[in-house]
Amino acid sequence: MLAHRPDEAICRHRRSGPISAGAPPKAESWTLDTFLKAAEACHKAGYAFGIGLGATTDSVDTAGAIFHAFGGMLVDAKGNVTVKSDPVRQALDYYARLARFFPPDAPAWDDASNNKWLISGRGALIMNPPSAWAVAKRDAPQIAEQLWTHGMPAGPQGRFAPFLPFFWGIWSFSRNQSAAKSLLAHLSQPSAIEKMVAASGGYDLPSFANLTTLKTWAEEGPPKGTLYHYPNPYNHQILSIAAAPAPPKIAAQIYVQGLMTKMTVRHMQGEPMEKTLAWAEGEIEGYMRT
Repeated sequence: MLAHRPDEAICRHRRSGPISAGAPPKAESWTLDTFLKAAEACHKAGYAFGIGLGATTDSVDTAGAIFHAFGGMLVDAKGNVTVKSDPVRQALDYYARLARFFPPDAPAWDDASNNKWLISGRGALIMNPPSAWAVAKRDAPQIAEQLWTHGMPAGPQGRFAPFLPFFWGIWSFSRNQSAAKSLLAHLSQPSAIEKMVAASGGYDLPSFANLTTLKTWAEEGPPKGTLYHYPNPYNHQILSIAAAPAPPKIAAQIYVQGLMTKMTVRHMQGEPMEKTLAWAEGEIEGYMRT
């Protein structure tokens, strides 16, 4: 989550998150209720939170983390459709209320929209890795020096952060599998990982939990240390994947179709809760038939 300080008096609530490199997160009051109040205040001041409601990664990941914070699962691990549950109702009610403080065209946003919104100086916050900060550092340094990356707000079931795993693999038909395995083993060493993190300016995260305090995140700036909390060094967030814990075949459909963001837009625009849930249930049942 990247926060921009357009006005310290208006958006000071975002400062309840971690504000100094190396220090443990001071996030006890950084809750979804606080987040909603901050979104309303910044919206009134003309600096809306730049969170998308489209069907691309940034929008879906954010919705997934919010739903997880309420324990809202559309489908459980056994494949049972659980859309019409109280946790899902609570999550949808909250996110629809929050979404009213997003930019009016948020349902049409893609993964570039929130970055542009923040770098333009019009937004107070986006949900994103620090790639937007890196672009601001290059193109709008006056914005970059006001940015800070910090954790998600906590909900009734905990503090959940979006997570997307990526994997390296070796094809079974590869001609030199031994050399390929040696290369992957080398690239997985701490010294190699540190070089890759530095080369990406702190954007790339290693897969190992004990490699979240590399010096790049503490030293990058401006402001110095702005990336420190990005790799979750204190493990104060639960990393989660949108649509989990549904079985992969169903979860993939929920994810790529942007089902949670579509539910949010429908309800935000006035569709009754139960009608939205019934529509989503029908969509999921369709996924199961394909």
